[in-house]
Amino acid sequence: MRRRVIGSILDSIMGLSMMAVTAGSMMASPALAASPETGAARFSALGCGGCHAVTKPDPGMTIAQRVARKGPDLWFAGSKLRADWLKGWLPAPKAISGIRYDRLAPETNPPAHPAAPAKDVPDLTAYLMSLTDPEMPTGVVPRERPEPVGMLQGRILFSREQQCFACHRLETRAGVEAGGITGPSLEDAGRRLNPDWVYAYLVDPRRYVPVPRMPVYFGTVYSDYGKAEMLTLARYLETLAP
Repeated sequence: MRRRVIGSILDSIMGLSMMAVTAGSMMASPALAASPETGAARFSALGCGGCHAVTKPDPGMTIAQRVARKGPDLWFAGSKLRADWLKGWLPAPKAISGIRYDRLAPETNPPAHPAAPAKDVPDLTAYLMSLTDPEMPTGVVPRERPEPVGMLQGRILFSREQQCFACHRLETRAGVEAGGITGPSLEDAGRRLNPDWVYAYLVDPRRYVPVPRMPVYFGTVYSDYGKAEMLTLARYLETLAP
């Protein structure tokens, strides 16, 4: 009798131990990782490639060829964008620029960007973040917030010397939205853009947009500006996040 009781107790203990091990294993099991390959398939199935190219264009691109590519190129999306921002934008997209890619003035009722199905967002994000510019230097822009002097220098470059706000919106220190609409909004540049890409783009905009609206600073017109000024501007833009 005593042996049966002890045996029953041991069986119960072993059973509880096995349950604990099983539960622990289930809790420790990681969720299925997002797949760039699946994201690529969903990107194609959803028709995203109809507006967004994922291959680098020919440097000699014409204006007509640029218009035919419609939306922004995404061959360098992983170098340009931040994953957390992308995950939030894909299922609830909002216009970043105030005009269409092939217009010079705003439309009365611009078409909305299609929203990605929520179930596809992790895989689409993984795919887009895998599209990088292998030649873009990384670790160029310091991640710590600039000193007050650096902030002031960046603000002067942005708003006085170059008047970037003529094309780009941003939120002023008073919390008021100001600026133009022909270029992408920079209100949340610090949350949306990789500062290393911002610097690379400022140094060589034609690498990413062969037919740019952006000024090309390293030419005869803007010869007074060098990489130091572009770094200051990139660091300033990194601080723009509501």
